Formats: sequence, structure tokens, C-alpha cells
Amino acid sequence: MPYIQVKAHFIGYSLGANVGLYLAVLYPERVATLTTIGTGGICDPTGAEKFEPEWLIEHGEYKTINQMIERHEEAHRGNWQEHMRQSARDWRLYPRLSKDQLSSIRCPSLFMTGEHDAFAGEERVKELSSLVKGSQYFVVPGAGHSPHMLRESPILVNDVILDFLNTNRLSCK
Repeated sequence: MPYIQVKAHFIGYSLGANVGLYLAVLYPERVATLTTIGTGGICDPTGAEKFEPEWLIEHGEYKTINQMIERHEEAHRGNWQEHMRQSARDWRLYPRLSKDQLSSIRCPSLFMTGEHDAFAGEERVKELSSLVKGSQYFVVPGAGHSPHMLRESPILVNDVILDFLNTNRLSCK
């Protein structure tokens, strides 16, 4: 039976968005389009210490703790502290892609961030978009790091992504 190569439309959020960048760089033949939400594409560990459980508890950041418990319970199976430590470790290390590597991305790409996203933000996605030829970026007004989630602007985010995918579906065949 012949091998059939399949291309996927990749949509990733935060660290998952970094996975998408790696896929587009390392396996370009597999990525039809790339949409990232909440990554600037360049490793910047600034603020990672504020995700360490000890820092959160010491500074009374119970709202953040409760959000992590609620939003990521399946991922951490009740051990939110280890989940947060791993997130902080990943934040400090990834992505480890050079500007040359990012510039090698050739699939249609959309980079999204919330207006108030402290982890990605407009300047970072604008720089990322300037590296990836033909890409575009979108800043979700009034949103933070999770603009696709129910508490923020999921309808707008979905509409922008669907428009991007519809615009690029013919060029991806």
C-alpha cells in the first residue's frame, strides 16, 4: 500500500503553540497552516518565577491557584503544584528556535495574542510575524493570555481562525 503524506492544520495555545512552531520548522511537509495563540515564538523566561507554587502561595495569589486547579485538573490530576512547576520549567526553556529557524516557516501562519497577554503580547507576535514570510497576527481586544477561553473572547477568536483557514484552504492542497 502506498504511503500517503497528510498535512494538518495546527492550532496550538501557549506551550502547545510552541509545539506548532517546532512542527512547522522541523516537519514543514506536515503542516498545512499554523495558528498560535499566546506565544511570541522567542524564549523569554521573564516572570516564570511567578508561576512557582511557593511564590503564588507566599503572595496570596489564590485566584490564580484556583484557576489552575479548575482549568487544568485533568492535566495535573490534583497535583497543581507539580503542574505549575513543570509549566515554569517549560516557560524558562522553550521555544529554543533561532530567528533563522522561525524564518524558515513557509506555511500560512496566524499568530494571536490577547491585548493584555503578559506572556506573548502584541510586540512579540508582531516580531514573530515579521520573521515568518506572509504570516499575519491578530490582537484580541481586551483579552489576556487565554483569549479563546469562555471568560474572554472565544467567538471572536474562533471567527478569526475560521476566516484564516477558509482564506488559506485553497493554497494548502
